[in-house]
Amino acid sequence: MITTSSTVAVLSLLLLLRVLVGFQHHSGQDNFHGKLEAYGGDYEAQRHWMELTLHLPIGDWYWYDLEYWGLDYPPLTAYVSWICGAFSEVLVGSESVALDSSRGYEDPMHKAYMRATVLVLDVLIYFSVIWVATKGDKKIHDQTSMWTLVLALAQPALILMDHGHFQYNSASLGFALWGFYYVTKAGFSNCILGSVFFCLALNFKQMTLYYAPAIFAYLLGRCFADTSKLVHRFCSLGVTVVVIFVLHWWPFIYYAPSQEDVSPFERLLHVLHRMFPFQRGLFEGKVSNLWCALSIKPISIRQRLPEGIQPLVALEMTLLLILPACYKLFLIGQQQSSSRKQDWKLLLWGSASTALAFFLASFQVHEKSILMALAPITLLVWEDATFVSWFCVVATWTLWPLIRVDRLEVAYFCTIVIFSTIVWLFAMSNTNQASKSCFDHWTLTKAIVPVSSLAMLLLHLLEVAVTPPASLPDLFPVLWSVAGCGMFCVAWLVTCWHLYAEVPSKEKTS
Repeated sequence: MITTSSTVAVLSLLLLLRVLVGFQHHSGQDNFHGKLEAYGGDYEAQRHWMELTLHLPIGDWYWYDLEYWGLDYPPLTAYVSWICGAFSEVLVGSESVALDSSRGYEDPMHKAYMRATVLVLDVLIYFSVIWVATKGDKKIHDQTSMWTLVLALAQPALILMDHGHFQYNSASLGFALWGFYYVTKAGFSNCILGSVFFCLALNFKQMTLYYAPAIFAYLLGRCFADTSKLVHRFCSLGVTVVVIFVLHWWPFIYYAPSQEDVSPFERLLHVLHRMFPFQRGLFEGKVSNLWCALSIKPISIRQRLPEGIQPLVALEMTLLLILPACYKLFLIGQQQSSSRKQDWKLLLWGSASTALAFFLASFQVHEKSILMALAPITLLVWEDATFVSWFCVVATWTLWPLIRVDRLEVAYFCTIVIFSTIVWLFAMSNTNQASKSCFDHWTLTKAIVPVSSLAMLLLHLLEVAVTPPASLPDLFPVLWSVAGCGMFCVAWLVTCWHLYAEVPSKEKTS
């Protein structure tokens, strides 16, 4: 049995790991990868948002000096920035968030404060939902839930991006997982509560939309589970979503910016444009998705696909890839089962599938967006331990080009070694458990893990030993993109396999 003291010790070590990563460089530190138009990176952007939300009228928040890290996240992030800015002014000093004059402020005291804000939100939102999701079912043995908890919270990619690079992904991911947790509980009132949490996730980070088709399909199925209550249930969910969004967005539509004479509708469009900058194009960076992988010679899809139809093609391809998960989740939600335990894990597989579909095929993908697929998958270690541990490493590996820019190489290797050690300990403690991995079903798939692991290691060694020719300066980022895309395509297939291989429960409610 797992004792309280051992649980506290494990959680303390997971917190310590985050703190230690926080001592490494943050994005854009000392303007290391400086931009001509703005200092630093995501760290400075988040700090700057604290500054502008604290000192400017709310109507100006999305309009102020857009060339210098203009606010481009949804309203809940803006409100959190305002709260953090207020605490920074009191705890650190007004110089840390002084309007304009604090740009590029990297005082160690303020850096410690900024790191602390990430840690607090991580614990309050992400840690809490992982704890509840793994400990909530009293029938699960303590050791089982503890391993799930540790592996979910020790996965390297999220730690590196939030506590190294510097972002608040754990907050939006945590809200989304809270949404999944409640919508898969018995009783439709829990679906309402779950939709509230998911709306909070959407209003914290726009990339949470990757999950939207999955949760919409599942909730639509829950509505159809009892056709006599279909209209009532559907309207209840609709009203909930509308109310939450109106509460978040109303101030930015109602209050006009100081220097602009624009209508409320134009204000709404402006905020949406800030969050979805489609003008940047389909091939903005070298991401491990289909479009970047297909842009290499001789395919060269970048030259073959007219810019005007790129968004439409991306939309069609994304819809095609999300269709299997959405169809299955609708059927799962439609079932009237007395226990929704099975729905929880199937929604995790389904949301990971739609997140991978968006990452692989949608418009304007950032490499950090792989965290959207990673979060639900990490909670499925008891369903497919081999795949989950493999995917956690692969997702982290694809972030290497960004890790190098941030000078987080030491943290990268250390977190992967720590995670791999935990995986090894997990495997040693469960040697008697029959393998559930889809990789073990066919001869070909058995080679995926060793071959891909060797390829990832080999590319790291080649990058150190080989200097790219002058004609191919981006050789290794391109190889990372192509190899990562191939492995993510395999991962998408695995999520679909788990969704359709699962035998649904036939138990009916009374």
